[in-house]
Amino acid sequence: MSNLCILTVTGNLTRDPDQKTTTNGRSLVEFTVANSQWDRRKREEYTTFYRVSVWLEHLQAQVLSRAQKGTGVTVVGDYNPVPKGDGSGAVWHNIDHASVEFGARQRGAPGTTPSDTSQHTTTIDNDDDIPF
Repeated sequence: MSNLCILTVTGNLTRDPDQKTTTNGRSLVEFTVANSQWDRRKREEYTTFYRVSVWLEHLQAQVLSRAQKGTGVTVVGDYNPVPKGDGSGAVWHNIDHASVEFGARQRGAPGTTPSDTSQHTTTIDNDDDIPF
């Protein structure tokens, strides 16, 4: 049964994709996507990292041929938080059985300027406007 929590993340690869083989011979491609957001209350930016696993062979080939560190992607897959195990209460944010769309870039992505960014992401934070 598939996970009931599906997550969509847009961000940039933090390293080149890595192809691996499981002990039972299945192939997968793994990479990490970083996504930054601005916290208006604290007046600082924070970054969340997502570990992504791609299991479908045709998507693996696309990821390996088209993606590298800094590539903008949108990833959709099963969200699977895993405790880090260091007692801090922190979790690894894993996205399993992911599909990947290329070319989605965030503003400020390495090597991009506003003129060559095909998509602009606007985040609206209205938490301050809630009266309760």
